[in-house]
Amino acid sequence: MKVLKKFDFIYKFILFVLILTLVMSLISLIFNLNATVIKLLILIAMIVYSFITGITKGLKAENKAYKVGLKTGLINVLILYILGFLTLNFGLPLRKILYFIIIIITTIFGSIVGINKKSSR
Repeated sequence: MKVLKKFDFIYKFILFVLILTLVMSLISLIFNLNATVIKLLILIAMIVYSFITGITKGLKAENKAYKVGLKTGLINVLILYILGFLTLNFGLPLRKILYFIIIIITTIFGSIVGINKKSSR
């Protein structure tokens, strides 16, 4: 049970990705937005979610917040890559690599902010 509590962010992340996909599909259908706008909204939502996840993991970390953020960010990116692989999107273009790096850096930064907030209390 302790292992499941340590990785509870995984199912929350998968659920977030599925709900985000559904919401963005509905927004695209209703408002007839350009694909570039939808991709930008998804990027912003992922950055905010990664930052919030990093902060919560940083608040729970004992030390070395950057390691906790890196581990969480890498797991999130791995999940995104697996979901992309399941949808037959095999390629790894530079844009997707930058997207993954942004998610990892945002999670690390959020975790550092979280541990600093914890130490200031």
